[in-house]
Amino acid sequence: MAKGRRPSPRRGAPQGSDEDAFSARVLEFVLWARQRVEVLIGAGVVVVLLVVGGIYYMNQRADRMARAATELEVIQQTIPFVPPEEWVQQLDQFLARFGGTPYEVEARLVYGELLLEEGRAQEAVEVLREVAPAYRNPLGLQATFLLAVAYEEVEEWAEAMRIYGELENRAEFTFQRQEAAEGLARSALAQGDSATAIQAYQRLVEGAEEREELRSYFEMRLAELTGEVP
Repeated sequence: MAKGRRPSPRRGAPQGSDEDAFSARVLEFVLWARQRVEVLIGAGVVVVLLVVGGIYYMNQRADRMARAATELEVIQQTIPFVPPEEWVQQLDQFLARFGGTPYEVEARLVYGELLLEEGRAQEAVEVLREVAPAYRNPLGLQATFLLAVAYEEVEEWAEAMRIYGELENRAEFTFQRQEAAEGLARSALAQGDSATAIQAYQRLVEGAEEREELRSYFEMRLAELTGEVP
């Protein structure tokens, strides 16, 4: 009886095949890198330039903000001691240099207040409407209120009513909404729109339920408009 053939052992993977494969991949990468060395160097240079440029921009921006804050503070300190034509010039120059920065709004707010105090309401309108109406931050909101006042001063009642109406709807605090409603009522009456003024005072009465003295004042104003005794 013939002996059964013993199965041949499986031939294992050649020695060093893993190392050879790794070496091949490394060689492949080296060849690829050599072919694209200029591209890689260029990309590296671009990355470095972007990083350096970003750092430079941030430093320049921080320096500009610091200079804007310092210059505006100096202007505000000197305003009481200089004639109007001088602070007008100083603020105009400041806005020319630092327009577009967060300090522009503050500068225009100061400028607008000064112009209104000087009875130059139309100029105040021109100064303030570059940054107002705005409702997203406290300074912008202040500038918006001041713009509405300036419109009242120049008797542009429709614009004043529009802004006061938006302020009443969008202001965050009760006292701000109250101030806006009063402004709306004033402007509406000046334009002969008693219906809008009455509605504004009705909202003011409703909003002052917990403040008896203030509520009584609004009720009195409402009675004057409606002819009814509160």
